Amino acid sequence: MTAVVVMLVLAATMTVAWVALVLAERDMKSVIGDQQYALLSSAAAQVDAQFTARRVLLASLADTVSEGDGASPAAMQAFVARHPVARGRFLNLHIYNRQGALLNTDGAGGGVTVLDPGQSARTWFERALAAGKPAVSPPFKSILTGRPAIMIVHPVLDGGRALMLLCGSIDLSSPSFTEQVAAQKPGKTGYTYMMTAKGVVLHHPNTTLLLKRVDERPGHSKATALALTGFEGWTETTGRDGVQAIYSFKRLRATDWIIGARFPVEEAFAPMIAMRHKAMLGAAAFAALAGLMAWVAVQWMLRPLWRLRGHIDDIRGGRADIGVLQRGRADEIGALSIAFHELMAEREAAQTAIRDSEALISSILERAPDAFVSCEATGIITKWNAAAERSFGWTREEAIGRDIAELIVPPALRGQHGAGMRAFADGHAGRLINSRVRVAALHKDGGEVPVELSLGALRHEGAYYATAFLHDVTERVAYERQIAASEKRLRTLADNLPVLISYLDHARTFQFLNATFLHWFGMDPVKMIGRHLVEGIGNTQYALAQPHLDRAYQGHNATYEHTARIDGGVHALETTFVPELGADGAVIGIYSLTHDTTRMKDIEQRLTQLARIDTLTGIANRRMFEEILQLAIVRAKRNRKPLALAYLDIDHFKAINDSRGHGAGDAVLKEFAARLTANVRASDTVARVAGDEFIIIFEQVAHVEEAARMALKIVEAVRRPFAVAGTDIAVTTSIGLALHNGEGESAAALVARADSALYAAKHGGRDGYAIAD
Repeated sequence: MTAVVVMLVLAATMTVAWVALVLAERDMKSVIGDQQYALLSSAAAQVDAQFTARRVLLASLADTVSEGDGASPAAMQAFVARHPVARGRFLNLHIYNRQGALLNTDGAGGGVTVLDPGQSARTWFERALAAGKPAVSPPFKSILTGRPAIMIVHPVLDGGRALMLLCGSIDLSSPSFTEQVAAQKPGKTGYTYMMTAKGVVLHHPNTTLLLKRVDERPGHSKATALALTGFEGWTETTGRDGVQAIYSFKRLRATDWIIGARFPVEEAFAPMIAMRHKAMLGAAAFAALAGLMAWVAVQWMLRPLWRLRGHIDDIRGGRADIGVLQRGRADEIGALSIAFHELMAEREAAQTAIRDSEALISSILERAPDAFVSCEATGIITKWNAAAERSFGWTREEAIGRDIAELIVPPALRGQHGAGMRAFADGHAGRLINSRVRVAALHKDGGEVPVELSLGALRHEGAYYATAFLHDVTERVAYERQIAASEKRLRTLADNLPVLISYLDHARTFQFLNATFLHWFGMDPVKMIGRHLVEGIGNTQYALAQPHLDRAYQGHNATYEHTARIDGGVHALETTFVPELGADGAVIGIYSLTHDTTRMKDIEQRLTQLARIDTLTGIANRRMFEEILQLAIVRAKRNRKPLALAYLDIDHFKAINDSRGHGAGDAVLKEFAARLTANVRASDTVARVAGDEFIIIFEQVAHVEEAARMALKIVEAVRRPFAVAGTDIAVTTSIGLALHNGEGESAAALVARADSALYAAKHGGRDGYAIAD
């Protein structure tokens, strides 16, 4: 009996503890895995942005490269000097020309040398040159830094034919490039790393592994092998070192690289592991104590039975005399006396068994872990065990004989309790009998104790008695309140975020929507639960979302941009679908997150515009002029149509500022820019490059005479009086005009010739133009 009690108690406590811990660990594991994957996705987006920005920058540089820039180290030096911003974004810039020469800028020093790229590298360059398409080299060890690097190459085309390759090296260990990856280190012992789709390590806290294949290390990593086959998301498995860990993987969109993170389970679940050990030890200790108590109780309760059995054996064995009527009487009376005595003995034995049974029941109720209370139909307490003393503060002596309503029924419930007891006394069981409900009970100190009430009824000698087990659920209520508070905080957070957050099940019906749906579209989240997505966003928006949604239901993250009307205006939105995977890897639902990108896109456009426009005159500034001139020269070479450059300034502008003030000077500059713009063609560009200095790019100029006519038109347009502050001012301009000589002349040389012609025009008396030789 003791062994059975121990096994039952141990099994029950360990099962309850184990199930609770397993459920908690599963939820915790999902939260940790999703959080780690979300952080990794953010880092991947940052690296993608860095990579894409460099590719776009290299592509824009390739449009400005001429064949002469790759002819010699000096030409390469001049080309790099014209693009300091691009130089700062790359570890090194190279030009690989069709003669097989590889010119590079020697790192931060800025010098230019000619390198022998080696046969394997030369073969790679020649294939890229022949393909005539942008490409990314395999990772290699930089001879400048000794650290991992890659090279982005972009062809310089002429009529569809690649003249040369413009190459930019990127240091993969540069903090500006990988700081987002390193910053996502999970925990104290976890780490992040980056590798190619072929398993070459690009970033790792162990620098000895850089540029090596992951399969060169001893052991096998199931997670890494899974990532190399295209897996994205998180998983729990054993690493090469035999340590169980949570692995997360995210592929970059701009290249075939993979960012991974490793978080050891021992650290991630350290609190849960410690709690598991404590729960198991507690269960074992509780079972041992219960077994000891059961053994003592069984031994004590069975002693009268053992004594009775001994007496019966003695009587039956002739070792004891049960009465004088049995001694020496062999007649019928003696037989009757013996029979009567046996009958009385059996009756006494039965009564002794009944008393022992009552003692056993009383002992079990006394030692029960839950409070046990019984009372008469009038409410007078008849039983009050030790657990009731602990739960409600009243001793057995204080409780028995008193009305139960006065002791443990809260005042607000005493009316209902009294009505129920009166109905119970009349023989009506009521709905609470043989049921389990949660109610509040009153403690001796006046506080309320939440209990789970199991109420029963019995009838004895014509009277009804109520019996109740009351299980104190204070800890459970506190835990439930914590869970409810946590859910409320999460719901409040989701409702306060200025993004649309929803969850779709496998049938694409809403299972969760945050309050932003109501704020943006007047859509009640509660009423949309269980309805199909198309009912919430309409057929048009659903048609845009469907291909991306299909991809998400195939297990891939999907993001797309679209527009919608919010508060009467059209807003730019970006929606991301994130699949939720079940234990078998199948998609069981989709998380949808939509945020408003309207303001960000407006700011991007304004910043781009401000960086290229002169704020006073509203025309192109020097930066925009230099970009347009480079592109115009490339167009002139490709289309074989010359261009002319006019360098202008305002005659005696300093005198205008000194005599009339800078306000008048600014007014003259704005009017001057307006007249220039009004007197050029749509294909021409007017720019203010400094102070009162302006430049006009005349594209597609047939000959010098046409350029001279354009310059004369400008001179005559400026001669008309300027109206400034209510008075007319006479303003003239001097123009230096230069025609591009062809492929042998750079943009800087063309500007210099136009500037020299301007000085010739000034020496010639101003208010006119001069043409450079």
